[in-house]
Amino acid sequence: MKKILVALLVLVAAGIAAYFMLNNPMGRLVKLAVEKFGPEMTQAKVVVGKVEIATTDGKGRITNLLLGNPAGFKTDYALKADTVDVELEPASVARKVVVIHKILIDAPAIIYEKGDHGTNFDAIQHNVEKYLRVGDSKEKPAGGSGKKMIIDTFIIRNPKVNYNGTIDLSLPDIELHNIGKKSGGATSAQVTKAIITELNAKLVVALAKTVAIGAVGGVAIGAGMAVKGLLDK
Repeated sequence: MKKILVALLVLVAAGIAAYFMLNNPMGRLVKLAVEKFGPEMTQAKVVVGKVEIATTDGKGRITNLLLGNPAGFKTDYALKADTVDVELEPASVARKVVVIHKILIDAPAIIYEKGDHGTNFDAIQHNVEKYLRVGDSKEKPAGGSGKKMIIDTFIIRNPKVNYNGTIDLSLPDIELHNIGKKSGGATSAQVTKAIITELNAKLVVALAKTVAIGAVGGVAIGAGMAVKGLLDK
């Protein structure tokens, strides 16, 4: 009888392991959360392709991340990345505060677009801030109660930036540390605001520097007028 019970337990354990390996429920939950709350916060299309996160060490990858533009902008997207590497603490997923050791967005394509009332990243930042003002009470991950997170390291590496289809900008790597750590955890809206605010600020500086360098060399006069309009808004 004991041998039968042991065999059954082994089969059950093997079945559970196979389920996690083949169906990757953690990855599916991340995908559902990103595609549900991303658009609510940014008022723009947010989609990801595939999300795979190992339940053993918490390492994984998100492929084909796309952040669209809010209404009123003409370009196809604000940010697109083929891969996003993620490393989290698996046990923390069951807690109220999820610990994410690292998020790395590698070589994203960024389109920085000037519209009638500011840039696309201005609009995205405004929408996230508005979402926060309304309250995080609306923010509920799929199938559960509200979660918070701590992100040890967030990196955007080797970004490729184009402004209005006319200028390629040189944007340094962006690196943030200990997001949500002081407060004991941040909501996804608070995390998104921190990242978008930093990225938006760096884009403004990158555009100003590029235009200043071009103007000294006697080129990019039209771009200089464009950035003047942006910075004077």
